[in-house]
Amino acid sequence: MRFLVLGVALLASSAVLLAVGAELFAEHAGEAGRRVGVTALAVGLLVAGAEPEEMVTAAIASARHHPGIALGDALGANVTMLTLVVGAIAVLAGLPLSARVRGYAVGASLVGVLCAIFVSTGTIGRVAGVVLILAYAALVGIIWRVEREPPAIGEVAEAYEDVDEEGSVRVSATAVVLVLVGVALMIVGGTIAVAGAERVVNSLGIADSAVGLTFVALATTAELFALAWAALRRGITELAVAGVVGSAAYNATATVGVAAIIRPLPSRGIVGAAWLAAALPLIVLALGGRRARVGRLGGAILLVTYGVYLFAIFK
Repeated sequence: MRFLVLGVALLASSAVLLAVGAELFAEHAGEAGRRVGVTALAVGLLVAGAEPEEMVTAAIASARHHPGIALGDALGANVTMLTLVVGAIAVLAGLPLSARVRGYAVGASLVGVLCAIFVSTGTIGRVAGVVLILAYAALVGIIWRVEREPPAIGEVAEAYEDVDEEGSVRVSATAVVLVLVGVALMIVGGTIAVAGAERVVNSLGIADSAVGLTFVALATTAELFALAWAALRRGITELAVAGVVGSAAYNATATVGVAAIIRPLPSRGIVGAAWLAAALPLIVLALGGRRARVGRLGGAILLVTYGVYLFAIFK
């Protein structure tokens, strides 16, 4: 009971840090992107998309002989983001899918398939871990090259504000610092959320794989819920979507890769989740249809999908 109460308290305190960090990030992402010469979409993909708390959690779990938590956290987080977060955005405000977002979603699905293939072999070894990390490095190079030349398109363009009379954008190093502070607060909040989730699930005596795929995954993706809310309030939903797509690619490559290098990861009981995580970016695109916009019905389908996913894990 004591561990349960402590876990709930940690989760509650993490929510404050996550909310503040997400507000800072969403407020200054566009200006920061212009400062470093890339679009706000790239900032969402590479900065919000990087999930160091996921990697740290997976690495520690792998080192402590908990491969179910390590692998389950990474892949469970992807399922959680692509159903709960994306579904909630679509239900609340609709989800526009610009051409660039669609392209990166396909890329996230491709690296997800690569990860799922390794998972299907029964064990993700160190060589496979290196291949996954190299795949993420290649994605980063592509994003950086494509997004080096603004303007941003779609709703992300709304993040570029404070244009003077000559049409130039006033950029400040302060914006970059504030974005990094926001990310740091989200990382700290996510770390505290993980600690709280671990105490809650330990008190309930659940198997490692179920813990990683559900409770820990929910905790480590909490900052994306906060980021999505902050982006929704500002009408820049593409920024939140970019964070989700970037995170999906990061978790399937860098997070799993690092954990596998530390210690090979047996993948029993994770195969289904791996293939679901790989397919979900394409499912989101399919729900967008020709209008390239996921509406309330599509969002509801994603939310129901998460419910079915939970049922399959705990049945």
